[in-house]
Amino acid sequence: MRLYFWGAARQVTGSSYLIELNDGFRLLVDCGMDYELKKNPGLVQQVLPYNASSIHAVLLTHAHIDHSGNLPVLVKDGFKGPIFCTAATAELTSYLLYDSCHIQQGDYIRTLARTKKNRRHLVQKPLYSEKNVKDTVSLFESISFEKSFSPHRGLAVTFQEAGHLLGAAGILVHVTENGKTQRFGFTGDLGRKNSKLLRDGKPFQHIDYLISEGTYGGRKHLSKQTPEQELTQFIESTCIANRGKLIIPAFSVGRTQSIVFTIHQLKDQGIIPATLKVFVDSPLAIKSTPVYDKHPELLNEEAIEFKNRSGSLFEHEHTHYLDTKGSHEALSVYYDPCIIISAAGMVEGGRIQEHVMNHIERPNDCILIAGFCAEGTLGYRLLLGQPSIKIKDKDKKVQARIAKIDVFSSHPDHDEILEFIYACHPTALKNVFLIHGELPQLEAIKRAVLQLGVQAVDIPKQGQFFEFN
Repeated sequence: MRLYFWGAARQVTGSSYLIELNDGFRLLVDCGMDYELKKNPGLVQQVLPYNASSIHAVLLTHAHIDHSGNLPVLVKDGFKGPIFCTAATAELTSYLLYDSCHIQQGDYIRTLARTKKNRRHLVQKPLYSEKNVKDTVSLFESISFEKSFSPHRGLAVTFQEAGHLLGAAGILVHVTENGKTQRFGFTGDLGRKNSKLLRDGKPFQHIDYLISEGTYGGRKHLSKQTPEQELTQFIESTCIANRGKLIIPAFSVGRTQSIVFTIHQLKDQGIIPATLKVFVDSPLAIKSTPVYDKHPELLNEEAIEFKNRSGSLFEHEHTHYLDTKGSHEALSVYYDPCIIISAAGMVEGGRIQEHVMNHIERPNDCILIAGFCAEGTLGYRLLLGQPSIKIKDKDKKVQARIAKIDVFSSHPDHDEILEFIYACHPTALKNVFLIHGELPQLEAIKRAVLQLGVQAVDIPKQGQFFEFN
């Protein structure tokens, strides 16, 4: 068999890995959108590096677009097989894909309107349509955690909790060829221990090869405080002391729910004023948040206890979910102190860009980046500390406070990745393949993993493959 690394190889986004068996069966693990292609302005269209119709089945680790966002491209180009994932992942992914489709269409229309006629052929068209998304969603097949299934003879697959996002899975793949079984563990995106909402992920047991993310290799999460303590400081300094607005770019699925839950805990404990208004300006968050209520079996004890006591994790008298364009626009003329949580987390598209535009020149306000921002994204550029920045072709002076917290990060840091790999019994591993990270981060993890006693560690290049006899 062969294992191809077609995405998130020496970079963070675009996860896509292809298992090719001796009999020709081709199994894809994830099919993510590559945000870093934005760094190449000459690229007009994103193209799959493999023949879509030659893929027989897909295993999807979780819903985030950098792991799922090219599935409609795969279907549009001829894929007709099943897409296996957990039930929560299936539902969240459908919302995310429709949202991605709408964002692409909106960006295309706006860009086309600004572009001269003789240059319109350079404007990137949407990668897929709503029909492509609908066709994709129809191929989802839900699989429970810890339930082994066989998508093809000689293959046994098991999903186990990753703790990264509701429904997120690490995937164990047993491949049996010529009487020999080889065991592969795909981490997808790992979660952190003691997250705000989810149970801890599980390490793999009895595997030969580990394909592990390394997003924060060589880095440690800076915060030594709890999410409650960290968030309280920004709320008090911005909303209470300065009577300003706290603008939090956050992924609509995962990060938004964790932050809203934490704010509700702070209000419940009387640490911040219960009357402080919170605006969740994301139609996608409104759609995805009820999925958490549908899957209480995936929540941790802290979340279950709060829900049983208060009746809801995410509903509060002074928390408002804005689902219409009118309510979104009305927020631009709301002047009282408040918290605005809006997508997207990397400030790439979505309603958050307008909030950043409206508040970046206000000294009393704070734009709080709450997660990883890939190089080239607007969120990344904000964190560079530039005195001015271009947003939607408009130059804006940076007068608001720009800050970052990583306490809500859903990715483990360097030490936490090593802890996970150590729990996978590294001396028994024949090889560890490090993916989903920039090269310096992956090299830092490689040096540390070799010290654990792993036989070999590789950092694959995009398109590189490995054969297993």
